[in-house]
Amino acid sequence: MESLLTLSIGDYRAVDLTLRLTVALIAMTSALLLLGTAAVTRRERVPLIVAGVALAGAAWFESGVWTAWTRGFELAGTSYCVTGQLLAPEERVIAWTIGFPAVLFSFVLLAISFEKPAGKNLQLLITGLLLLAVATPFSKILEILLLGVLAYVLGFRMARSNPAQHHVRAALASMALGILLPFLALLLPSDGGVSAGLVRGEIVRSVSDLLSLVFPGVILLAGTLQLLGCKRP
Repeated sequence: MESLLTLSIGDYRAVDLTLRLTVALIAMTSALLLLGTAAVTRRERVPLIVAGVALAGAAWFESGVWTAWTRGFELAGTSYCVTGQLLAPEERVIAWTIGFPAVLFSFVLLAISFEKPAGKNLQLLITGLLLLAVATPFSKILEILLLGVLAYVLGFRMARSNPAQHHVRAALASMALGILLPFLALLLPSDGGVSAGLVRGEIVRSVSDLLSLVFPGVILLAGTLQLLGCKRP
């Protein structure tokens, strides 16, 4: 039980730094997306605004994960002991539920700004995004299946001849890796008991958030600015 109750100073600080970095990068990406609206035309502002506002909300809830971590442990000599305060994994789930579908929807809007899709594809995407937002807190398997359907419709059927297709597919690849990373981490050998599992789990989930929220947000901003230059005569 001792391994459950204490963390080494190095392990605690590794998780603390990772959580702070995650909050900061999501917040910075949100700010960059919103500031980027000043450099694009009115038509391209909507995807940036949607993603920027959603990531701002995600950063707020991610900060709750970090706050809960700092309150959950206190320094006692050469290690950190639990204080009895609960961690807040539900805050990360809410951040994911807010940010993940919204960023995907922003890429739908980006693709639409270049080529209006068939009504059936657009209806399927919107329905899938709504189901994704609802299913995320309850079923990881269903989330993966829905992302697969959305990736096929958005990345291959809808963006087949769209100038935004490379950016859409790059973002989808990053998001898919973000979802699969926690499952891949389970395949790695684990030594060190419950404490080591807790530390690794927090770091892996933070990296997953970066792949699913920050990287796609950066791709969205860079792609919008690049494609806007292509549209100009």
